[in-house]
Amino acid sequence: MAEEVIRRVLANYDLGELRSARRVGRGFVNENWIVDTTRDRFFLKRRHPELRNHNLICAQHALNKHLRESGFPAPAILHTTAGETLLVLDGDYFEIQEHIEGVPYEHTNDAHFQAAAFMLGNYHACVHDFTFHPHCDLGDLYSPPILAEHLTSLINFWELDRDPALAQILKQLASHAADLAVQFSEHHGLPCLIIHGDYHAGNLLFQGDRLVGVVDFDKACWQPRVVELAEALIYFASPCPGHLKHLVYPGFLDWDKLESFLRYYSYGFSLAEKETPWLPSLVQNRDRVDYLKDIFLKDKEIFALPNYICCIWLSISLKCLAEKDACPAPASEVLREIVDLGDWSVTNRQRMIGTICSVIQTGSDPGVGEYS
Repeated sequence: MAEEVIRRVLANYDLGELRSARRVGRGFVNENWIVDTTRDRFFLKRRHPELRNHNLICAQHALNKHLRESGFPAPAILHTTAGETLLVLDGDYFEIQEHIEGVPYEHTNDAHFQAAAFMLGNYHACVHDFTFHPHCDLGDLYSPPILAEHLTSLINFWELDRDPALAQILKQLASHAADLAVQFSEHHGLPCLIIHGDYHAGNLLFQGDRLVGVVDFDKACWQPRVVELAEALIYFASPCPGHLKHLVYPGFLDWDKLESFLRYYSYGFSLAEKETPWLPSLVQNRDRVDYLKDIFLKDKEIFALPNYICCIWLSISLKCLAEKDACPAPASEVLREIVDLGDWSVTNRQRMIGTICSVIQTGSDPGVGEYS
């Protein structure tokens, strides 16, 4: 984006004159810039052409406004002189946000791990009663039919059906897809909300051990709440480094991290109930435990969570392989790792359910002074 374009964008805001601008790497789709003006420092985003859905962007901005009013650390979206949060200029979509000073998530920092889990719980509590926007309903992100499509695509792309040596592995993958189809047939009526949609280390900003910013709500959409929790557990509770060599995922979940993440996630609800003004007034007259039961994981979500973890593992692994290269020489090793993820999920399904139930039954307070 040329400097002249940035100046033209700024001309639609009351933010001072441009001093300097530098492009930043955060975000793999949109074009993002740190802009310094005579007034302050700001974050400028130009939406990718595939993300120029006006109604969806407006719904995401409404979510951002709700989060800000709830005290959640989302960046403020600034208004143009015309009072709009979205600027359309020569067919391009721009928005300017406040710039949050912070450092990235550190995978070896326990405080960062705890804060990430806590803030996700806080976010879900904040939006659990947020007004539904139909434009945010983009359909299923993960499901057995989608998994089957990815498997078929990889078979066709790698011409796997022509290799008799891979037949048994393909049979095992098909068996996992069939098992998930049976499991998902029971997952009706899961509580839904507007998930963040991209909750990972790259979108969290810290000052010391304190999480001061959760950014990039461009993938926010209407989904079962358990979808985002499954994604987060896969991301934050996986070993680093892990034992898998060929996939985007490092390995199976770490049980200690799994339990710890769930505890801090659930504690996000209880701290919100004590300290933030956005909860319904009826909470003041109800027992905290009863309230948490209303908004924390339902039985149907507890049983669905392990299946979503498995479905995400298999779906994304197959999708990423089909998008990369032609069939590699160690195809059997690659596919074997996907089967291992499925096998681990089936073997440990009940243990995961038991771990979740244990967190609920023993209480969510992890006993950390900063949050108590």
